[in-house]
Amino acid sequence: MTTAAASSKATCPQVVVALDPGHNPVRIDGFDPVTGASQIDYPNGAEDADVFAVATRVRERLQRSGYRVVMLKTSVTESVTYRQRVGRAVAAHARVAISIHTSPGANAVFVQRVGLYREGTAADGTTLRITYRSGATAAASQRYGQAIADARTRAEGLPVMVTNNDFGGRAPLWTGNIPMIALMSDRVPWVYNEFGLDSAGGSTPLPSSWLARYAQGIAYGVQTALPVDGRGCAG
Repeated sequence: MTTAAASSKATCPQVVVALDPGHNPVRIDGFDPVTGASQIDYPNGAEDADVFAVATRVRERLQRSGYRVVMLKTSVTESVTYRQRVGRAVAAHARVAISIHTSPGANAVFVQRVGLYREGTAADGTTLRITYRSGATAAASQRYGQAIADARTRAEGLPVMVTNNDFGGRAPLWTGNIPMIALMSDRVPWVYNEFGLDSAGGSTPLPSSWLARYAQGIAYGVQTALPVDGRGCAG
């Protein structure tokens, strides 16, 4: 290796991973100033602390491997909108952003795809439909999402599928098939995770042993999708 190549390798930017522990500690209403999309978010009992614990475990694993990790919600009690979270991921130059949620019986990964949408009543009372159109970002989201789903399947011992969401019949949430935070992110690939047991998840707390498996799967998926050397430089 030449001196110039060695120097370049030593000073390369670390791969940045943004972690989004889901749900807000207080209810948020209103509309995204960029897209006009509804920004409804709300607390969900035990899920808030559970997913923050998972995100913390993922952060620790990735940092030990050399990644730089940014938490898009810095504490369980921080109130932050979807747009603010997306903005933080962009400002950090994140290669991927990962939303972490729990719900009973839900074991899935939702990714960005061109053509996915949300539709509902806009701030002016008209019906607004917002369609995802960023092809390069969506393609990366799908690659990373599949790697995370595969790693989660191995770590959790349960099948985790990459699929589309379905927000039908969940008023006042807009209808459609993509998480709102992923719809708002046209520059950072987004991978949205759900995990749960038949009798636990969401507002019902999950055992810490299962939260550890969830975290392990996400971390391993990132390491597969975006491998780095010991300094966090892209492999």
